[in-house]
Amino acid sequence: MDSIAATDLDAHSWVALAIFLFALVFVIRPVHVRINKHITLHFNLATAPPLGLVVLLSSQTIHWQTIADGFLGTNVGVEPYAIMLLFYSLAYICISLDSTGFIQYCAFWVSRKAGNRGHLAFSLFFILTSLISGLASNDVVVLTGTAFLSYFTRVSDIQPTAFLMSEFTSANIASMAIYIGNPTNVVVSEAFNINFVTYSAWMLLPTFICLGIAYIALRVVFHNPKYVPRVIYPPDAEPKSVLIDPKGAVFGLVLLGTCLATLIGTSFVHGVSVWMVTLPFAIIMLIRDVWYDLYGSKHQDKELKRPQPMTASQRADTGDQSTVIELGVLSRQDQDEGGDDPGTPIRNRNTTTTTPTTHPSPSPSPSPPDAASVVETATTDHEATMKNSNDDDDGDVKDMLKRTPRWSRFFWRHIPGVASVIARMPWTILPFALSMFVLVEGLSEVGWIAIFAKGLHVVTIHYAATVFGVMGISILACQLLNNLPMTILFTRILQHPNFNQGEQLPEVVVQAAVLGLVVGSNLGACLTLVGSLAGIMFEHILKTKGIFTLGYFQFLKWNLILLPIIAAAAASVVIGELWFIYLR
Repeated sequence: MDSIAATDLDAHSWVALAIFLFALVFVIRPVHVRINKHITLHFNLATAPPLGLVVLLSSQTIHWQTIADGFLGTNVGVEPYAIMLLFYSLAYICISLDSTGFIQYCAFWVSRKAGNRGHLAFSLFFILTSLISGLASNDVVVLTGTAFLSYFTRVSDIQPTAFLMSEFTSANIASMAIYIGNPTNVVVSEAFNINFVTYSAWMLLPTFICLGIAYIALRVVFHNPKYVPRVIYPPDAEPKSVLIDPKGAVFGLVLLGTCLATLIGTSFVHGVSVWMVTLPFAIIMLIRDVWYDLYGSKHQDKELKRPQPMTASQRADTGDQSTVIELGVLSRQDQDEGGDDPGTPIRNRNTTTTTPTTHPSPSPSPSPPDAASVVETATTDHEATMKNSNDDDDGDVKDMLKRTPRWSRFFWRHIPGVASVIARMPWTILPFALSMFVLVEGLSEVGWIAIFAKGLHVVTIHYAATVFGVMGISILACQLLNNLPMTILFTRILQHPNFNQGEQLPEVVVQAAVLGLVVGSNLGACLTLVGSLAGIMFEHILKTKGIFTLGYFQFLKWNLILLPIIAAAAASVVIGELWFIYLR
């Protein structure tokens, strides 16, 4: 049915579309249905799309061949299994590097360099999050940077809005820079056979210019000293005190750098898929982590090794909401008592957990927490996420092991670092992404892709209109579909014959559509909290930290000012590049 003429719809077409949209509702807003004391049904990122597939199969809307095509790919260039192998290989390397304490080390180093200069701290954190997102991914920034900035702004007596908006905005712009910065980049690049070097050649300039414009826009929007004060009171911690495994950090950095260099080198070799490059590096990292757990930590108790510290961001990733007060996390009682002014830094809360509401005289700044307390606050052992931090440490570990499934206790006892990294891997994305590939394949079979492609053809009248049109529509679609499903869907739309209405579109127009989709899939996260997977994680982490100044509408309000400026700049640069390459 996936042809130019096949645009007629039937009952199966409407069922497929309804299930596709219905599944996305639960992705954006998970629902838990309690059947009884022991059984709770979870409709969320990991379960709703697979359940949608079951319904479509049961109704014979799709067939087993559709499932196979969705997993393995068809003749349109996208190989979902290869994308997942690439994504999880890089995820393991980045999460393992983070588990060494390297990213927290960078954050504390930046904090120390800035001293009590608020404007410098804002600028340095903007640069840091941009670098991490550009070299690793935006998800790494959200999962690690959000927790640290929540802690940093509370201890420093700063309202967190500007710093958190800066982090999220810079992360989602910088993720455009290289192929691996965002899973959506991988989907588009794989579909249109864009290699690592070619991708960066197109996207580096728009990324750098957008980062510069975003920084200026953020400074203008948040010019009020209540958002970015001139003088702050940062934590006085030695950065090395949070570096858990210095040699592991060096090893991980070298490995990641070598992996990126190899990706660049193999871009010119035909037939070498990117997952073939990244998977061996992930295996090397895994072997090193196993060695470190078994032989590199001999100072640990042989009978019961501690898992490597898990930061609060990692806890937020696993969904734990214990009452441990760390990195600015408020207990439920504190959240209730401080609910009237959720944006107030923790120092100014009138609760038993806060310090006095007034600072001493401006000259001697309040004595910040010592390094030991900062380390204890900033990095919490995995077992402390399972029990209250007042319990005895050994009791916490044993209690954690009791709560851990029996089959995994061996790994937590003998290779706790590896177990911690694997536990932090975003496994819920696997069933979600693969199911979305199949659902989009189903939409193609029942005729919807043909109709969408015919509708999107209207933006192909001129390459500039194509850039703005595809980018704008994809940004708006992200708010309804989330950015990864949107990218999978729009990729198929751009590849459909109806997009060019049976005639050969100029190469500049095709390239304009592809680049517009890349920009839209990345910047689509910068409008609402449901526009991307990173936004959903960002919102969850903020809630666990007791930060309510960036709810859905507050986040939208700020981005309605920032996003049009950034998106217009990105589109303008892409149009300039297209003119320079194809038309000058």
